[in-house]
Amino acid sequence: MSPRTRNWITAALAIILSLVLAVALTGLSGEPKSDSFLERPSTFFTDNSGARALFLVTKKLLPSVEQWRRPLTLLPISEGRHSASTLIVADPRKPISKTEAEHLDRWLAKGGQLILATSNGWPLSQSNSGSEPEFADKSGGKSEPEVTRPVKKVTYLSTHAAKLEWSKRGEPQNLRITGAALPAGGLEVQSSRIFSSVNGAQVLAAAGDAAVAVAIPVGQGRIVAIADPAMISNQALREADNAVWLVTLAAAWGNRGVLFDEYHHGFGQKRSVGDVTWAFLKTPWGWCVSQIALAGLLYVFGYRRRFGRISEPPPIDRNSPLELVNSRGGLLQAAAAQGLAVELIAQNFCHEWAKVCGRPVDLSTLRDGGGFPGRMSDSDHPLNSFRALVSKSERRERLSDREFIEVGRIAGRMITEQHHEC
Repeated sequence: MSPRTRNWITAALAIILSLVLAVALTGLSGEPKSDSFLERPSTFFTDNSGARALFLVTKKLLPSVEQWRRPLTLLPISEGRHSASTLIVADPRKPISKTEAEHLDRWLAKGGQLILATSNGWPLSQSNSGSEPEFADKSGGKSEPEVTRPVKKVTYLSTHAAKLEWSKRGEPQNLRITGAALPAGGLEVQSSRIFSSVNGAQVLAAAGDAAVAVAIPVGQGRIVAIADPAMISNQALREADNAVWLVTLAAAWGNRGVLFDEYHHGFGQKRSVGDVTWAFLKTPWGWCVSQIALAGLLYVFGYRRRFGRISEPPPIDRNSPLELVNSRGGLLQAAAAQGLAVELIAQNFCHEWAKVCGRPVDLSTLRDGGGFPGRMSDSDHPLNSFRALVSKSERRERLSDREFIEVGRIAGRMITEQHHEC
């Protein structure tokens, strides 16, 4: 096979492989994400019950749209333009805790808008009851007819509008709604449930005499309660103008920033140990623990409290000076380096002399006799003998053992005597 034929075959195989991968990726990307069992109106799902379509529409039309996957206690309370002003909670399956409800009230009082699409008022979790999801089937698989009755359990909406009542769920139908915040001709929305009684609450959107949504003021903000959670589903957005109405509600409020709550659908964001610790330290119990830890550290450092038994420091290894001299002497003797030994003795003598008397002395000064007192220039002074022996060694003349010992003895004696004279 020629190289040209081999290249054509390789190119053809690469093209075929690329086409197969493209088809596979296209099929995977087009596969809808469904939640057929729980039917949660989550922005993660593209089936009829999901709310992915509304999320994509608002993300395209509004400046800031995000999914909120953390507890509502972490919702930032800010009056700045960068914080979201609308929170959309659709048919939450997890109850709201008391601390979340209190924080949400503070967020609303600062000018936030809560669009709450629920048919049960969003139950508040109680300390003596579990957080059982509302979608649990307790009828043993048998469906029970829905009965219109007031909400008796404590819900988030009942703390702001105690007498809201819902109708039973019917077949989805298109309704022409009107209201102060809607166009003159109104909009057509799909809904399967309305409020049977609002008891004085402000009706925001109504189909004739039937209230579809009410507004509940909270400080500078408000709660927009929608009777039918399915109004934000993908199916309802395809059949009517539900998306237009919901986007209009968000666009007309605050800085047009929107958050979709996913935490209460069971899609909480995993948090690191550092985030959890910081969130705990910002609570009253966290401040208490921080103060106790600080007091403990001050006690430890203030009173020098030891954390263990007293232990003696390890002994320092010390070498005997005599052993050091013997080892260096043995090295010089083995190398037969008598000249080097004499030179080292002379250098050490000059260094010690300069350190004791404060006069710079080196080998050249030693040869010339400068830097030494005049009395040391006498012919019988040991310095002359020391200088003569060092000069002899520098001329590479071998010293006898007696002369070599004399060099070290004279150097040591003169340094010792100079310590007493200087």
